[in-house]
Amino acid sequence: MFKKFQEAVGIEIGDGLIKAVFIRSHATENQLIAYEAAKVNFIEGRDGLIKAIKEVLEKIPLNPKKHKINISVSGESVVVRDIHWPQMSDVEIKKALQFEVERQVHFKLDEIVFDYYSVLDKTVAETKTRVVLIAAKKNLIDNYTTLITDSGYISGFVEVDTFSLMNCFYASGPQLDPAKTVAIINVGLEVTNIDIIKGKIVGLTKDAFVAWNNLIDALPENIELDFNNISNLKGLSGSDDIYELCSFIMNALSNQISRTIEFFESQGQDSVSEIFLSGRIALFKNLDKYLESVLGLKITLWNPLSNIKLSVPVTKRKEIEDNSLMLALCVGLACWRHFYIDLSVKKAEVKKNVFEQFISKYKEFFQVAGIFIFFLLSVWVVLFSQIKIKNVNRLRLERQNQQVIQVLRDIDQLKEGRKKLEGHMTVVQALFSHRILWSRTLYEISRCVPENLWITDLAFADLRPEELAQTSFALNILKELTSATLSGFEGKSKLMVIFIKGQVYAPTNDQMLSVLNKFINDMKDNERFGNDFKNVELIRTYHQKVVESNVMRFEMECF
Repeated sequence: MFKKFQEAVGIEIGDGLIKAVFIRSHATENQLIAYEAAKVNFIEGRDGLIKAIKEVLEKIPLNPKKHKINISVSGESVVVRDIHWPQMSDVEIKKALQFEVERQVHFKLDEIVFDYYSVLDKTVAETKTRVVLIAAKKNLIDNYTTLITDSGYISGFVEVDTFSLMNCFYASGPQLDPAKTVAIINVGLEVTNIDIIKGKIVGLTKDAFVAWNNLIDALPENIELDFNNISNLKGLSGSDDIYELCSFIMNALSNQISRTIEFFESQGQDSVSEIFLSGRIALFKNLDKYLESVLGLKITLWNPLSNIKLSVPVTKRKEIEDNSLMLALCVGLACWRHFYIDLSVKKAEVKKNVFEQFISKYKEFFQVAGIFIFFLLSVWVVLFSQIKIKNVNRLRLERQNQQVIQVLRDIDQLKEGRKKLEGHMTVVQALFSHRILWSRTLYEISRCVPENLWITDLAFADLRPEELAQTSFALNILKELTSATLSGFEGKSKLMVIFIKGQVYAPTNDQMLSVLNKFINDMKDNERFGNDFKNVELIRTYHQKVVESNVMRFEMECF
């Protein structure tokens, strides 16, 4: 008999790389037909991603009209929940989820796409059903799928990274004792995926956000990172910061893994006996040895291609073998499915189409029923109108009388309002000149902003928040402000404070500091600004990654 093969392409969009594999598979065998990878030029933004996706997929021997591109997602917009319900059928689970999803994920139902995985767990009582709910926001799914379609290809199913990792492990991992509980960890450049499983039972899934990209970017090209001997970074010229950064990130990773395992075991579950490690960071030396010494668990480097047959040219094999540790997610998306999760928006649209087909099937019945209901409503409206018409004249006179009374009341209120308005005009006129002062201040600040600096937040304060809560104190300050305004803003220095937040774009840290210092000095040197604000103080600065670009964020205060 002929074996039924399926062909699929799995693509991973992350780690600063676009990685894709083309796999032909059936239930007992997976063949890697092609592998390609390309770096992303994040300076070009979304166009850079599309360009890299095209570059990768054009090198793979696939049919754009036939083969679909499978992708996975992760992040704060992805939610995985473990639910225990009374025993129920698959149909009952689907109905129950329609009411349960919003409570579990805290998003509105029309904002998300969700799927579920019914777990056969013998540790759960036979009267219970265990369901793993997976949900993601539609805009996240749309962002990923449109990258594929805008590249000229067909988007396939969408699942989450942790389930892609599990699927790869079931297809290409070692044969384990079904009673053994293990953790599968994929350490990526930005996200670390953690799965805890026992046989085919999903115990726990988690995405830990540990950013290695700052360390990798700062590491000199001639230095090979060895996690078993990072102290050698201390002796290098100017590398103390690299050593501190490396130590910080390594501790963050080990803490995330340790807390995840401790949480799992605290739920009364079995203890994790071994960790299988993969991912881009696992390509560096001795990450497994470091984690083994810190966590006190057996760590095994796991090659996601260990049970995948390579049907690629000999010239390509070394590249694949050198990068195999970071291919777990895209292999899990393309190999034979051991369970099926799909968060694609198309799936939700199919459900709508089923309802539309039902309406179309009984279209004539609904038309006749609609005409009959319209006739009944028409008769009821006529009868109701005849009954109501007898009271129309009486009600009209009553309304007119009430309107006259209301008009008289409104006139009295207008008179009172006019008196109050006249009293407020003096204060408004005084405050108007104060408003002009703030407008002039904004103009002077804008003149001092350098080209590479962006102001993201600008706040003005005349009073402290705790003082505003005290009504009597606020009124005294308002009188003081009005007095200051009318007398040339005397004493305004103790009332006016500006809080500025922003970010600086530059290739190096020194250039960022130079741009920020120029901004501060220009404001100090600005005569009109300096007359109103004698002090310009930098509160703090910190770095942050924005679309793979390093920016310096800052906060400052002028008073």
